[in-house]
Amino acid sequence: MATFLITDSDNWIVNNNFHYLLGFQPTHWGIAIRSDSIHIFLDNRYYAKTKKINKDHITETTGKKDIQYHKVTWPLIDLMLITCKSSKNIELEENLTLKYFHEINDKSDLGTSDNPKKTSVIPNYFENQRIIKNDYEIKKMKKAIEVIDKVSLFIQYLVDTHEVYGKTESEVRNIIVNKILEFWWDDESFEAIVAFWAHSAVPHHTASDTIIEDGPLLIDMWAKHKWYCSDFTRTFWVGKKTDDYDEFHKVYSSVKKASIKATLWARVWMKASQIDALARKSIIKDGYWDYFSHSTGHGVGLNIHEGPWITQMSDDKIKTGMMFTIEPGIYLPGKFWVRIENIVLAKEERVKCISKIRY
Repeated sequence: MATFLITDSDNWIVNNNFHYLLGFQPTHWGIAIRSDSIHIFLDNRYYAKTKKINKDHITETTGKKDIQYHKVTWPLIDLMLITCKSSKNIELEENLTLKYFHEINDKSDLGTSDNPKKTSVIPNYFENQRIIKNDYEIKKMKKAIEVIDKVSLFIQYLVDTHEVYGKTESEVRNIIVNKILEFWWDDESFEAIVAFWAHSAVPHHTASDTIIEDGPLLIDMWAKHKWYCSDFTRTFWVGKKTDDYDEFHKVYSSVKKASIKATLWARVWMKASQIDALARKSIIKDGYWDYFSHSTGHGVGLNIHEGPWITQMSDDKIKTGMMFTIEPGIYLPGKFWVRIENIVLAKEERVKCISKIRY
């Protein structure tokens, strides 16, 4: 057995398993995990960083005490295959790019021409480990959440003082980015969504030159700290309370109630689908069943979306150390989308909301 991990961020593909394992993110290099050892392939730009790698973390994560570092002096795939020439089977992560998949397949008999290797595809090798956050990861994520809380308070201030009135969606997005950087943190986890009125009912709307006036404004924003993400969504009412405000308030109250119920009653060892049901049943009682077309949540970590998946069909079970969103929402096509999103931490028997900006 030999499991290959390869990053290709030169082509805008980042495998966060490298950061999880090594503590930094190389570009275009790889890892081979054998039954008895782990081999890390880096070029001169990153090789010096091996002195700072936490070997105990690698051993704890992979079960391998034999950790070997290799400087890449010739084609990466050739070196990895030769290093694992005694392995008859090569297991490739399912998120491997086709570029490397085909190259490994073409060269899989390298060094063993009379006994070709077989390749197979496996799920994310570190998925089960990454779904449970350790104290270091929780600390970094709490910092990222702290940042986005501060940004949210500033946006709320702009709404309350009517300073957001008359600005475009793009201008508000720029404010969000600048505030994230002002608070001395890394960057956005993903491009913030700023969506006014009907735009809020468009999933992953791109901020435009639409001017914000009286009505609902959805903001879905993220911040990163040391590669770990936060995720936060609110829908604000901007300006005067027009005839549409009553409907908005009714929808917002329903979403808020569903969020509180799911957070309050979620338990460790509960199925993720049961947490989804807590929020979904609350919204059904309010008559909005057809308009809850979004899952209740997802895990957050090095990726903005990862396990556990808080969906109707999810088989994931909640365990201590998991961090995930609870984000029920009501989507009214052509009108607006109200969503309240917070990150919670499964701790002891319950889950705890980490954001201080609850509702």
